[in-house]
Amino acid sequence: MRWAIILLVLALNGGLLAACAGKGQTAHTTRSAGAGTTAASTGSALSRQQALAYAKAVNLTSADVPGFTGSAQRPQRSASETRLEHAMLHCAGSVGSESALAEVGSKSFELKRGILNLSVSSEVTVAHSAATALSTLALIRDAHVRECFSRFLDTLIKGENLEGTTVGPVSIQSGNPPAPGTAGGFGWRVTVPLTVHQLGVSFYLDVLGFVDGPAEVTLSSTGLVQPFPAAIEQQLFKLLLARAKAHAP
Repeated sequence: MRWAIILLVLALNGGLLAACAGKGQTAHTTRSAGAGTTAASTGSALSRQQALAYAKAVNLTSADVPGFTGSAQRPQRSASETRLEHAMLHCAGSVGSESALAEVGSKSFELKRGILNLSVSSEVTVAHSAATALSTLALIRDAHVRECFSRFLDTLIKGENLEGTTVGPVSIQSGNPPAPGTAGGFGWRVTVPLTVHQLGVSFYLDVLGFVDGPAEVTLSSTGLVQPFPAAIEQQLFKLLLARAKAHAP
């Protein structure tokens, strides 16, 4: 579940939330857990080169999100944040702890309009087996994993110095978006209510994805003030699904 963890660490560590207080924004590239492709589900082994080529063909590009600006800046996390992440992964059952055959993220594509702040990125991870990806899918859908993540967020938020900002209770909703022809889809929406210098806003994180054979394809989007537009999110999800099928080696 590292993709979601990194996004929220950035948001709470002077990134997206700080932008609301006029401090700027930090770009990000996500990481994800579990993975593979349709061809691998039939038993054929993929090489690392094949896995990397597949990930490159599937991931989002700047042409997919006109009007957004791409950034490849990597997130910087403190030692305490890394320890919290490891504790969360242990609680959740070490989601994504097995090394992947390939793990490739797109740039983070961002759009800023005054206080409105949106970003979106994708991630393709190819594991060594379909069984690993199926295990990851089951864990992502598990209520226990969401409970672990909620506790992680509570601890993380309490440890952040968000000057002039009050953070309300975090909520996590889950669902399974349709992903025809795959092992199944998964989806989370994390909502963080905020009061920034007496202004009430919310930060939203959506994580949508699907598992196909040993591959996991993830779409992560964030929004400050309002969620990432649902119509664009759905369009990008369908685009990733179509590419995953079209480029399966």
